[in-house]
Amino acid sequence: MSRLMYNQDNEKLKEGVNMTNLNEIRDIVENTDHETLQNFVVNLLNEDENLVMRLRLLSKNELTEEDFDQYKKRYQEIVNPNVETGSFVPYRKAMRMERGLNDFLTEDVTGLVNNKYFDEAFDITKLIFLRLNKLNIVDSGGVTDDIMREIFRVWQAILNQGPKTITATMFRWIISRRDHLGDTTDPDQYLEFLINNFREPNQMERKLQIAGQQIEELEDDTQPWSYPVDEERWAKFYLELAEQMEDEDKIERFIAEHLYLFEVRNFAIERHISKAEYDEAIELLKEGRAIEFKRHELNRKYTIQLKELYKIKRNREAYLKELWLLTTKYELQSLEPFNELKAQYSEEEWAEVREEIFETLPENARLADYYRNEGLEERILEYVQNSTYSGDVLTYEADLKDKYPDEMLDIYEKFARGRMKMANERRLYREIVEFTRGMLDYPDGRDRVDQLIEEWTAEYQHRPAMIEELEKLK
Repeated sequence: MSRLMYNQDNEKLKEGVNMTNLNEIRDIVENTDHETLQNFVVNLLNEDENLVMRLRLLSKNELTEEDFDQYKKRYQEIVNPNVETGSFVPYRKAMRMERGLNDFLTEDVTGLVNNKYFDEAFDITKLIFLRLNKLNIVDSGGVTDDIMREIFRVWQAILNQGPKTITATMFRWIISRRDHLGDTTDPDQYLEFLINNFREPNQMERKLQIAGQQIEELEDDTQPWSYPVDEERWAKFYLELAEQMEDEDKIERFIAEHLYLFEVRNFAIERHISKAEYDEAIELLKEGRAIEFKRHELNRKYTIQLKELYKIKRNREAYLKELWLLTTKYELQSLEPFNELKAQYSEEEWAEVREEIFETLPENARLADYYRNEGLEERILEYVQNSTYSGDVLTYEADLKDKYPDEMLDIYEKFARGRMKMANERRLYREIVEFTRGMLDYPDGRDRVDQLIEEWTAEYQHRPAMIEELEKLK
């Protein structure tokens, strides 16, 4: 069942419930004699063991070991029918399992927490956590994220309401799972939970110690050609912990030993900037940009930071250099650095600088956007005339239509003829017809289109699908 169908079923159910509102239900109950009502409830509970467990919680009845075994059995009844050979859970069954487990966690397990059965609630969530991390789940619908988020919510409720003894138990178990998360648990979500909880001094020290151990192990295991994602994740965790503990010595020592990790370098840069230690931040940024084999986004980020720092330090030459790099190399998808650079020159100076930029920009830069920004319609026309992409006609048509109608008709015709030569199915014929229809908005456009229809009809007379589509242009 798809999520949409499930939501639709829920809506129908809600509509059904609304047909009999709470006041009517109360009237029915009040007007039913005690024995009839009691028999009805007993029969209803006899058909659903889950309702029995919920009623026990609501009535404050003491739960027994058999009751807790029933909770464990319940979670298995939700998971097991959806698991196929090899611990495989296909998409549709994963969605069904998610709904069942989330309801179970929200209603039953949360009910245990609210009734102060903290150890029992934690035991059940541990079973679910362990089982999910052993399954091969098709997760295109975000199933595991939803279930794990609910587990972490229950754990948070236990920590908020439970005694220190359960907190210590949970800490020991959760921290022990660090090497066995599997594909189901999001490591960032796991570490965020550890960061936000377990703040006792001994727990903080233990978390810091484990983070250091994890980083050392990952450092030994990381191959030279691979990106140390997990190592950086644990390094960020370590630094956040050390900050919470206000341990400056540990922070400084860790940074010095792990600057090869970009998360650590970024942390150190922000730290220097926050202390107005701009020269130190600049050196780290320059060194970082010189490192090869890193994400391209970091080059852009470092250059923006350098630009701003040089601006603060009033180093105009260095500031302009960083703006130049942003404009011509690191931020080609935006005209913002281009215009910021423009604002630093007089109109006469800019005319010369602008030409240098145009010559320096790489081939993948959309020069016509820069020409449009500068009001250079003639250059936009030349760009579109030389383009091999018909979409450029539509993108820049508004800039050229009134001033260069004849040239635009020629461009339209060139692309229409070229695309027709390559077309071989109705879908493409339809696209060409829609594109060619744009010619009708120009003086003499009707005559040019009629000429094309006549030529194509004669040349491709054995393509009936094309002829049918061309009829729509007449």
